[in-house]
Amino acid sequence: MPHLSSSRTAVVATLAVAALLIFLSAMVIIPPFTMALFALAVGAREYSPFLAIFDLLWCLPVNRALRGRGAVRGAMLTLLVIAALVAVRPLTQYTRVAAAAAEQIGNVDGPASFSLWTAIRGLPSSRNVDERTINYPAADLTRLSMRFYTPTPHMTRPVVIVIYGGAWRGGDPSQAANVSRALAARGYAVAAIDYRHAPQSHFPAQLDDIRLAMLILRDSADAWGIDRDRVAVLGRSSGGHLAELSSYAEGALPVKAVVALYAPYNLVEGYRNLPFPNPIDVRAVLHDFMNGTPEEKPRNYRMASPSSWVHRGLPPTLLVYAGRDHVVKPEFNRTAAADLRSANVPVVAVELPWAEHGFDLAPAGLGGQLAFKVIADFLDRELMHKF
Repeated sequence: MPHLSSSRTAVVATLAVAALLIFLSAMVIIPPFTMALFALAVGAREYSPFLAIFDLLWCLPVNRALRGRGAVRGAMLTLLVIAALVAVRPLTQYTRVAAAAAEQIGNVDGPASFSLWTAIRGLPSSRNVDERTINYPAADLTRLSMRFYTPTPHMTRPVVIVIYGGAWRGGDPSQAANVSRALAARGYAVAAIDYRHAPQSHFPAQLDDIRLAMLILRDSADAWGIDRDRVAVLGRSSGGHLAELSSYAEGALPVKAVVALYAPYNLVEGYRNLPFPNPIDVRAVLHDFMNGTPEEKPRNYRMASPSSWVHRGLPPTLLVYAGRDHVVKPEFNRTAAADLRSANVPVVAVELPWAEHGFDLAPAGLGGQLAFKVIADFLDRELMHKF
């Protein structure tokens, strides 16, 4: 009897792992209907090559545990193989997207391949990067901070200003610190900056804070080893929106390049044209940020939309966005790319067809590796003049 109980437990455990792998693989294509599933969907898609490997490897213990149960064994093995095929799909799309991005940027070395080792180890970095935190007050004396990364030896370097995402409601300058360190390891000074959050602070407080940080960097350029003539702004999600807005809108300080990842573009259209499913409740997010609806605050919504400020002469812009985004619909970024091109603004637009919003926050996953390669190449072109 103990032997039978142990055998039954082993079969149940084997099937439970198989079911989990099949479920995770399914999340590569199933949209997240709740915020509880959101992180799971991002992780499943970004680490899908590992899922494909595990799906196939787990066929071995399933085949052994279900020996003598022909129908169940065949069904479970078939499901695992299908799950592996679903999970490997993003990897098959990676090379095509990476090649198209390299061609747009003009990198004759071509695209980098996805690396399983990098996915395990993380983005390349260096010990020769100094990090420090600088505190400063906003206009209303709210405490803000800046995380500053400087490669050694210290010398005058181009600077990348990084603006974190978080639906204008949260986040801090430590977000995606691995990306900031990796950029610093490539020779850039990196300033990850801060801003006040909704709903306590409404637009334009966030834009004011970004401009304040940019002024601090400009005024401290000599002391901090910053080349004030080689400045780029990089933001993700709400930070991407602020990166565009601070660089496009009236009164913008001059920058050489803008990088916006899955950024809101037209806030009125974003309020009206909702994603499905809508796990973050986009209307509530925009209401908190703008302190009202587009009907109540029409001028503010226009002023807060990068789409309102597109004109000839804007800095070269890199747009990186997700084809399966359920926060900022990919069609908004496609519109942004088309509008910029119509205004003769140099633009590189890269859409990751498998990815969900926030894909690059999965450290060194499929989208994280591709986004970093594209961002680094674009910055090298615009700030280092390598291509």
